[in-house]
Amino acid sequence: MRLALTTALASLVMLSACGVKETEPEGSEGSAEQQDMTPEGPSITSRLFGGGEPMGLDIQLTHPNRSVVQLTSMQAKPSETVVTAVITNGAEKEMYFNRYGNDDTYIVTGSGQKLYLSPPAGNEKLGVTAGQRVQVELVFLGNLPEGESATLIFNDGEATDNRFSDRPGFRIPLPLTEAAFSDDGSKKN
Repeated sequence: MRLALTTALASLVMLSACGVKETEPEGSEGSAEQQDMTPEGPSITSRLFGGGEPMGLDIQLTHPNRSVVQLTSMQAKPSETVVTAVITNGAEKEMYFNRYGNDDTYIVTGSGQKLYLSPPAGNEKLGVTAGQRVQVELVFLGNLPEGESATLIFNDGEATDNRFSDRPGFRIPLPLTEAAFSDDGSKKN
């Protein structure tokens, strides 16, 4: 009889526990409202990755030979960096933005590391015919290191001021500083 009473009592306690809802101590926040405790916030690399979105750019340089390079976006990925550009040839002859189709166009970091261009198939020299404008996605191979400066170089070794050249040299600093971007990747005012 004692065994039956003990078993019945235990069953009753177990059944009553099933309907009890635990409450959190006062002042604590639920898991859905946890705060980001990261002191600096997202890194520059994660901002450049942009959750899969390219970072918008508004950079334009004009060469004395009447060619113009406009950088419109950039996205750093673990194995490559993609730069979208609009290249305009305002001259009366074809221009080449990857001189001989070799390693003359690249991104160089502050420490000297080079991310070489993987030229588009069928246009290794990045030729733009006279009077034309093209939009290109330039893919540079390798990881862009976090926390360094970087410069995009077109036609390394060519003059940046020769108005008669069909191989214009460009040196374009890329904006990689974390201070230039807010948490959502937009430019700060």
